[in-house]
Amino acid sequence: MGRSIIVKQSKLLVTVLLGLLIVGAGGGYYVYHTERQAAIAKKRQTDKALNKKAALKNSQLSRKINQTTFSNNKNTDEQVTKALNLSHFVGSALVVKDDHVIYNRAFGYANKAKNQRNKVNSKYQILSIQKSMTAVGIMQLVQAGKVKLTDPISKYYPTLKHGRQTTLHQMLDMTTGFRLKSGSKEFLPENQVIDFAAHNVFYYPDKNGIYNYSSVNFLLLAGIIRKVTGQSYQHFFTTHFIDKLNLNETGFLIHGQGQDATTGYRALADQTLPNYDQTMPESKAQMANELGTGQVYMSTADLFTVESAILKGQLLSKKNVAILHTRTATGEYGGGVYNMSNGIRSHGLGYGYESSIFLSPDGKTGVVLMSNYYRKAAGIQAIANKIFTELMKGDIK
Repeated sequence: MGRSIIVKQSKLLVTVLLGLLIVGAGGGYYVYHTERQAAIAKKRQTDKALNKKAALKNSQLSRKINQTTFSNNKNTDEQVTKALNLSHFVGSALVVKDDHVIYNRAFGYANKAKNQRNKVNSKYQILSIQKSMTAVGIMQLVQAGKVKLTDPISKYYPTLKHGRQTTLHQMLDMTTGFRLKSGSKEFLPENQVIDFAAHNVFYYPDKNGIYNYSSVNFLLLAGIIRKVTGQSYQHFFTTHFIDKLNLNETGFLIHGQGQDATTGYRALADQTLPNYDQTMPESKAQMANELGTGQVYMSTADLFTVESAILKGQLLSKKNVAILHTRTATGEYGGGVYNMSNGIRSHGLGYGYESSIFLSPDGKTGVVLMSNYYRKAAGIQAIANKIFTELMKGDIK
């Protein structure tokens, strides 16, 4: 009888202790979770404040750049260099007028740790500018009668939800409701990158028919190039662009940049002066996920060659170029570029790189800026636009 009471008391004690342990653990988790959420909220507030400060600085710099005066009576080299130095530009700059190079210089370091400076033929990621070439690839298939712009996406991706409501043309113009939250965290070959996107894409019906930038559109377009040609996208790109135009400073990042390579750097917060403290490496999985949308490197000369050849009708008939580059009712974007009254522009950003190109409608005059040092507070779009505007006005010769 006494032993039975002792056993019951022991079990009760164990139960109480376990209960206290569970309650304590739960309390500990609650405290941890609360502190973690508070830290995340604080970081978001800090990031928001820094981004706002960076945006303000970038806006102030843009105004300063736009106030810069150019004159066709002054030295072109000195004027353009002075303008680029306003934003402490790092990278390579090319200015072409009527198919003649009138400015070609490089600034800053390709790799500060190795004391290697940027050159006029240095290689940079072109990032989203690649979309303009993927668009041309699709239009070449249209021109050959192998696909139609009116084709529903379900024709190529039967299991893709809402594929019947979306056309090839809409994908080229970024007016679909498709969006991919993130790519695979593991390296995948091309066909699996496409399958991953097709199975994980989200569809937002309220965005259908309205311009909304989403890179997955061009990833899926790269997949259509594969399906229709029976070739890898990489092989198609190499044949139709690199080999066709004899591009010697162009290639796919997955194979490395080789000679005259650059390292991508990123500035901290609202920093404007380059100090090369932080590199921004890219994993092979990320390179693979950028299929058709930003996995190619080029020099300024090669990028000008490609975009100029497109506008000149060397890769497509001029009629089909005009169809491809028609802006939509809800934005300037059409066929992988932004279509303006005085030409086209294209912009790429990521992994420490920023690239920008502005071209006249005939493809003979333009500005190419390619940077391996991304700074939110000192973007290159404003200066590229300023130089191009002055070039088209005749104030730069």
